[in-house]
Formats: sequence, structure tokens, C-alpha cells
Amino acid sequence: MKFTSLHPMLGVTISVNALQATTTLGISSGVYTAAASQALYDSSGLSWCGSGCGKCYQLTSTGSAPCSGCGTGGASGQSIIVMVTNLCPNNGNAQWCPTVGGKNQYGYSYHFDINAESEVFGDNPVVNFEEVACPSAATSDYRQCVCA
Repeated sequence: MKFTSLHPMLGVTISVNALQATTTLGISSGVYTAAASQALYDSSGLSWCGSGCGKCYQLTSTGSAPCSGCGTGGASGQSIIVMVTNLCPNNGNAQWCPTVGGKNQYGYSYHFDINAESEVFGDNPVVNFEEVACPSAATSDYRQCVCA
């Protein structure tokens, strides 16, 4: 499966928020922050701070974009790590962020919205992803995603 930028190595889409490009990286060297679609953030939809908050994923570009007019896609095989720190809700973002069990406008079931411009990826790449252990720098540097 492909995503538009959670199972190991499924495709997904990513959109890059260039408004936040003043920070080179989201957390620490090589780790970005991302808002994830509901299925990754909190599949139950019952919490503002979902069980997926604070999880890390390695995203690897397929080299393509989800459509001919919505991005460059980036170089195939390039990877970054993201830490999920927020929800990309379907309401108001249906083009990119699908509901649990649904698909976005481009036919993908998952989405990561990266909050910094990546030097690795182009605009809106389709990626494969898998959950990975968060680098220690990311877990120690990023404490905002803590729900009590």
C-alpha cells in the first residue's frame, strides 16, 4: 500500500508546511515533527492526545507525488524520521487527511503533515513508512507531546 505524505512499509502522502521552514529540523538532527492522520494518531478518535502521539516513523520516498499537479515527490529511496506530535484532522483537511478506515482524495489511507521543510524530500512525496524507535535525542528534546 502507499500513503499520501500503519503498518510496516505502507505507502502514504506527506505535505510539507513551508510556513514553518525557519526551523531546519523539527526536533533534533534528522528528526522532524509531523501531524498524522487519525488512524496513526488516535484510531479511536476519543482523545485530543492520541496513543500515537510521540511515536516515530521512518518515511522513505517512492520518488513520486500523489498527482501530477500536487508536488514534485522527491528523490526515490531518501528517508527521514518523524515524530508524531499532533493530529491532522479530516475536518477541513479531507484532501490529505483521511478518516479511520477511509481514504484521502488521492486514494491513500494515511498521511503525515511535516511541520518543517525537508532537505531530503520534495513537495508532497508518496512514501513507504514503518514505525521505528525514537532516537534518544528526540525523546529527551521533545516533551510537549505528553498527555497526563
